[in-house]
Amino acid sequence: MASLIELCNRALANIAKGEIASLNEATPESKQCVRFAQPLLNEMIAWSDNMPLGRRRVVLAELVNDRPSEWLYAYAKPSDMETPLAIRRQDDPATCLPEGGPYNFPLQDGQALRFMLEGDKLYSNVATATLIYTANSLQASELGGLMQEAFVNELSVRISMPLTKDPKVKQALIPLARESRGNAIAHEENKMPQRQVTYVSEAELARMGML
Repeated sequence: MASLIELCNRALANIAKGEIASLNEATPESKQCVRFAQPLLNEMIAWSDNMPLGRRRVVLAELVNDRPSEWLYAYAKPSDMETPLAIRRQDDPATCLPEGGPYNFPLQDGQALRFMLEGDKLYSNVATATLIYTANSLQASELGGLMQEAFVNELSVRISMPLTKDPKVKQALIPLARESRGNAIAHEENKMPQRQVTYVSEAELARMGML
């Protein structure tokens, strides 16, 4: 996977600027890359709420429960968490699972296990809970090919005015950045499993041969 400085140099090439060897250089190109690159990476996590980019999974650390009349368990919020997405409980290893049909995969997705985030604590009635969440920061090495392209094109837009002082350059880059962003988001969203609706009618089940 490409490093952050490699992606920055691709963005600089888009605006006809020379390469940098380090983000610590005392050059205008390096300073603008430092100014915009990492914030843009972190922002990309929020481009869609239905893509795997920036997702993390961790077994939560249990804390003393200060709300025992409301919840059974209290957990520490992960230090790098931006948005909590779902709670998973620990089940015994499965011995038989459906290969397809009107189900969520994994099956726990259809149960919507409840939790509440308040301050630095996450409350739930699930013992030894695992949290799925989006992180608040991203590394360049996590980007796939289309996301790399989207990052490069968007970074080109952001550094173009400070480095070229030419609004025509920026305006020419915006459509390309918009298109590559849309393509990258669609590609990432297609990696996510499709969620089943809560209710499936008996007629639909019969058509599938499941009744």
